Amino acid sequence: MMTGPPPGSQGFRSFPETDPEVIRVLRPSDGSLVGELAVTPAHEIPRRVARTRSVQVGWASLPAKDRERRLRGLLNAIGDRTQEIEETIVAETGKPRVEATIEIMTVVEHLRYHLKNASVLFRPRKASTGWMVWKRAFIQREPLGVVGVISPWNYPFILSMNPTMTGLFGGNGVVLKPSELTPYSGLLVEDLARDAGLPEGLVQVIIGGGVAGEALVRSGVDKVFFTGGAHTARSVLAAAAASLTPVVLELGGKDPAIVLEDADLKRAARGIVWGAFLNAGQTCISLERVYVVEEVYDAFLREVLAQVRKLKTGSTPGAEIGPMTTQAQLEWVEEQLAGAVEDGATLVTGGSRTDPASNVLEPTVLAELDLDSSILREETFGPVLPVVRVKDGEDAVQKANEVPFGLSASVWTRNRSRGISLAQRLRAGSVCVNDALVHFGVPSLPFGGVGESGYGRSNGVEGLREMTRTRSILVDRLGLEREPWWFPYSRATERILKGTLLFRLKGGFMGLLAGATHMLWGKRR
Repeated sequence: MMTGPPPGSQGFRSFPETDPEVIRVLRPSDGSLVGELAVTPAHEIPRRVARTRSVQVGWASLPAKDRERRLRGLLNAIGDRTQEIEETIVAETGKPRVEATIEIMTVVEHLRYHLKNASVLFRPRKASTGWMVWKRAFIQREPLGVVGVISPWNYPFILSMNPTMTGLFGGNGVVLKPSELTPYSGLLVEDLARDAGLPEGLVQVIIGGGVAGEALVRSGVDKVFFTGGAHTARSVLAAAAASLTPVVLELGGKDPAIVLEDADLKRAARGIVWGAFLNAGQTCISLERVYVVEEVYDAFLREVLAQVRKLKTGSTPGAEIGPMTTQAQLEWVEEQLAGAVEDGATLVTGGSRTDPASNVLEPTVLAELDLDSSILREETFGPVLPVVRVKDGEDAVQKANEVPFGLSASVWTRNRSRGISLAQRLRAGSVCVNDALVHFGVPSLPFGGVGESGYGRSNGVEGLREMTRTRSILVDRLGLEREPWWFPYSRATERILKGTLLFRLKGGFMGLLAGATHMLWGKRR
């Protein structure tokens, strides 16, 4: 049975009372030391934020196109450090080098999108003034100020770099607190900003755990962008509430896949196996539940097993499924697996460590699950794929929507129209049809969830909007001595306003006639 909330999704901890003075970073592959870093004292963090704010004022004053030109330097900076970035990600997370390269590729694609589109967001946008035709109105977007980013350990480069550069394109400064498990990947973000020639102090990285995170939330930042688990998110919200600091929450998922009776089973099996086991399942958009229409259930399960048996698992170069990043996360997954088997699930393959002393868990497939089992309702965040038999697509949608998470999903069918129709009924921020996970790599698509998966959006224009605020401007164009509704009120004022109200209520010619009639000959007191 489960003994408490999972460590999962990118860290389900509440803020602790103390942080250590030094963080020791260990390789998940063999437990060896990556390095040691001094923790940023909590009392120092507001000063760091103030320093970034002083630099941000000048950055925000630049035209958006000028900021864009300077941020283009990040492409060269990443290109010069690609090998170092890959090695740092692999050392801290244990993931295969291919997956580290995917992280860098994703960052580059999002960077290129912002370079093309961000400045458009800052163009003034004309707004209608309705019946007040003698006015002119427009909307501008402006920077927030300083954004505090708290990033997780599972994709330490993407989930540190993406919100940071989005904040920069929005005209903000950024103070980043990476996970204490992967701080070197976070420090690379500050190095890249410096290499790109951005103003010193515009991007700063602080080191620490929960105490540092809480201090950052309470430091006077203008917005907090948090990626992690729902338990920690509640602590972030509680800390932010004291100053009414707005928060974007990108949290975990229990993402379903639906396999219909007309699906291409080979493609579906390959895509779902990758979507379930990428990064050893430590992905917030991992496929953690598969609902398969009963007439193809057995055939699909055979295809899945054929794909899983080809996977190379281990800590050595060439492995496709590497070690889990933390011992605590591994133990949670093992505990959840034991509970599922106790509830009657069949362990089809996997379920054990490749070596009792290692952090490598074999890719695991479960079948014949109890539908009330916690492994179908609570985030796993590990290399586990439960496969559930359902009557039809309607049954699958109903079961998929029953959990409190709502991050991502996928539908597999040869009938694309039907796939889109089902996708539109799934409770999720993003849905793929005949694909999985890759929507995050499409920079124009907003990303985020509902319910226990958080709120707010990253990526695309919506992500840029999260990093700015609107200012509405209205300009009088006639310069009359007074407006009709200014003091002093009179019977003429009442007739004019009542006539205008009648015009707006009825509209068209009849509204114009009623309004004019009341203005000219309305009841007089």
